[in-house]
Amino acid sequence: MNDESSPVEAPADFASTLDALEETVRRLEGGQLGLEDSVALFQRGIELSRRAEAQLQNARQIVETLLGEDAVPAPLTQEEDG
Repeated sequence: MNDESSPVEAPADFASTLDALEETVRRLEGGQLGLEDSVALFQRGIELSRRAEAQLQNARQIVETLLGEDAVPAPLTQEEDG
């Protein structure tokens, strides 16, 4: 990961972001990187984590808009089946 001059492209969707974050964690946990590469990869992980959180927040806002601002979905229970 020494090519710090090249921009890192962000994944387009939540699943891709999560996959990239999991790969980043796997590489960090592998312990085979030098200090500079580990710090750069950790920074990438933080960026991916923030992107995933933003994607989730966006999805929440869409759901809230579709349900109406004050609507809170009721949890499903077993009692409703019978």
